[in-house]
Amino acid sequence: MDSEQIDQLIRIASDHKLVQFRYLKKATRHDAPLRVVEAYNFSQGRQDPMIRCYQIEPQEGWRFFMLHKIEGVSDTGVAFRPRRKVTLCTGLIDDRVESSSNWPDIRRGYRNLISDSLADGTLSKSELVDINDYVLANGLREQDIRFVHASIYHRCLGAILDDGIVGDDEEKQIRFLDRALSYIGWSPSSAGLKSSASHG
Repeated sequence: MDSEQIDQLIRIASDHKLVQFRYLKKATRHDAPLRVVEAYNFSQGRQDPMIRCYQIEPQEGWRFFMLHKIEGVSDTGVAFRPRRKVTLCTGLIDDRVESSSNWPDIRRGYRNLISDSLADGTLSKSELVDINDYVLANGLREQDIRFVHASIYHRCLGAILDDGIVGDDEEKQIRFLDRALSYIGWSPSSAGLKSSASHG
């Protein structure tokens, strides 16, 4: 995504219009579905600038999208009523910077794979196979998986709590993320269930 497209995205969002783009989940242009979103704010990790949006199509829900994987930004011309404050035009960035010591390349690669897989609000069989293959090929330990899953959950909660409101849509996002992370291998609720069982 070049600077011209970023400027275009900011203008569209500032006018409270839905944005359309393609998101390259696996660094390929083949079968990259069109997404229609309400764009709200930038978020910055150590290496991955992202944008937080409420996705309308193909599945509804709050999502983070990596800027370098967004292509073909266009204005749908359809207005939306903001669910939270749109800060793209202010230049403000949610700068929760990660410590590089906690994010070696293997963990970062796993995090990116999980984030990409869940970006459309679903988890397909092929995506689950890719995740399992990555874990086996890179020798990820259970503690690595827990750390990455917890960090994804933490980022989601932090973004949701920024405006002091947890709406119905945001509650659905939390529930989906928790179920998906549990299915992949670990989530905060599954950890709580295991702990309760061990003390029961």
